[in-house]
Parts: sequence; structure tokens; C-alpha cells
Amino acid sequence: MRSSSSSTGLSIIPSKQERRQESQLEGKLEELLKTQPALWRGRDQHNDYASVPTGYPQLDNALPSGGWAVGCLTELLLEQHGIGELSLLLPGLQHVTADSQSFKDQSSGNQSSGGQSSGGQSLGNQSFRGQWAAFVNPPYLPYAPALANAGVNLERLLIVNTDNDNDTLWATEQLLRAGIFAAVVGWVNRTSAQKQRRLQLAAELGKTWATIYRPASAQDQHSPAALRMVVGLSNHHSHNAAQHLSLNIIKSRGGKQRRVYINPNQFDRPQGAQWPAMPTSATTTDKITASPIIRAL
Repeated sequence: MRSSSSSTGLSIIPSKQERRQESQLEGKLEELLKTQPALWRGRDQHNDYASVPTGYPQLDNALPSGGWAVGCLTELLLEQHGIGELSLLLPGLQHVTADSQSFKDQSSGNQSSGGQSSGGQSLGNQSFRGQWAAFVNPPYLPYAPALANAGVNLERLLIVNTDNDNDTLWATEQLLRAGIFAAVVGWVNRTSAQKQRRLQLAAELGKTWATIYRPASAQDQHSPAALRMVVGLSNHHSHNAAQHLSLNIIKSRGGKQRRVYINPNQFDRPQGAQWPAMPTSATTTDKITASPIIRAL
């Protein structure tokens, strides 16, 4: 490196060879960032994971892959049940389970709600249609008519009931590794960083959109999940006193921590009922219990 002095001070001028080496190193770094999704610049909000559109524009824009990342583990940390946490996934589940024709018919009026942010590769083409999805140990009996109304193909939805968290984690891992499920959703109360790491690796192997619901009390625990969000209710200041679903993104690989609010009106379409639909009487509970289960093992 050459140096030259002047009346204003010392100026450092890199030589041609040093500039050439710097350019070569920058090129190698760019190639590494393109081929290794687990690496990214700290200032960037972007990754190259393929993604499933969430169906909520503000959430797509907040996620570095432009939707639910495929080949990654997502943790949704619930402050309470029955606040629309499953409705949050319904557009994505409809996206992967519907066949090409039915998706084409249903998406014609919903193009504004999907979308893709600047990062990732959105799986918005027909090659990702007609796939299988699975629920592992849902805390309540899924209501088939509501799922069907949301466009979820019930013929491609498997429900696995388990007796404990260990069985849930084992079954979830097997489904992820199988490579035949586009989406796997599990519910657990207790797990560990090591077990979550196994799910993350299984999602990568099976190229699956993997989601685990956990209690919000686990938000301070270490987890290798690529995306972690605390899900709760909030009175959003910009919408009078109406309750909104609050998504507090506390970890996002390739992204930033932020909070996203979803208006209740956005839930009405995928859920097929006014949101939130929480059982408040024995009659409602009996109606849900009596509903047909889609698949059970």
C-alpha cells in the first residue's frame, strides 16, 4: 500500500494489486452468501429460502423470505389458545394443499393479499399445489367445515394424535424427514434446543414448511428455529380500541426483530367466520366436538 503526504495530512492509496485482491475477495464472499442460506450480512433483510406466501401482506413484507420459509422451522409462541393462531396458517395451508385448478379459481380474487417481498423465492407457481399437510397433536379437534371453507383440501390433510410431547416431537420429525409433506404443524408444551435442532434439520432434509406451536413462556429459551414469533392479542393504537393479532418477531434468520399487527377483518375470509371464534358456551363446544375429524392415527 502506497502513502503520500500533503499539506492537509496523510492519504492512504491502495495499490492496483490490493484493489484486485479486494475485488476477488468480495466476489468469493458474494458467491458464498448465494450458496449458503445460513450465512447473511447482518445489515441485510433477505435470504434465499423458498417460501409459501402467508396471505397477509404486512407479514410477508416483514419476513426475509417473503413468506413462510420452506426448509426451516418456525416457532409460534402462544400467549393463549383460540385467538386465531390456526387462521394465521390457513392461507398457506390452502396454498399447498389445493390442486392447480382450484387454486387458480380461488387466487383470482386474492392476488393483492399474497405477494412476495424483496427476499426469497415465493412458491406461487402451480408446481407446489396438491401437496400433503399434517397436524400433529392439535389441542382441539379441528373443525373440518371451517378448514374446507378456507380452501384447505381435506383429502390431503393428515391428523396425528399423540399421548405426550416426546411422541409429538418424534412423529413430527418423521413426517418432516419423509419428504412427502409440504407442511407439517405440531403442538408441544415442553421441548429442548436439541430436539428443536432435530426438527430444523429434518425440515431442511425434507424441504418442508415446518411450524411448531409452543407456550409464550418459552420465548426466553434458546432455540435453533429460523423464525420465532410471540402470538397474542393487542389493542393496536392506529385502529381505535379494536383487538388485533399481534405477531412479535423475536428471531428471524436474515431479518430483523419487529412487531406485525393483523386486522381481524383479514381473518374473516380464511376462517369463514367472524374473528375471533372462541367457544363461550356448552352448545358451541358440543358443536366443535361433534364435528368430523379429517384423518386420525
